[in-house]
Amino acid sequence: MFNSKLAYSDENAKKPAVFLTVEELMSIFGSMIEAKLDGLKIMSQIPPSAQEVRLNFNQAVDFLQISKPTFVKLRKEGKIKGVRVGERRILFNRSELESYLQSNHE
Repeated sequence: MFNSKLAYSDENAKKPAVFLTVEELMSIFGSMIEAKLDGLKIMSQIPPSAQEVRLNFNQAVDFLQISKPTFVKLRKEGKIKGVRVGERRILFNRSELESYLQSNHE
């Protein structure tokens, strides 16, 4: 496939070193970039309705139309679950908030 040459950088360590031409290296990188772009194309074809919408604390409180202390109480009781993003941030799936609303209005 390639005209690369195998040599050893240090005879004692026997660590192989590979020598590639600029064209071979560009071909390898080009293939890697194309593969990543193909993955991005597939992800962009997912309809927005299939992608989960997440709300932050204030958005979730507004969506449920409840007070912040009530929301905190529901979280402590385990009635509303969040998804930790990073060290401090918690997001709430809109679909789960909708389910909570439906289960409490029946």
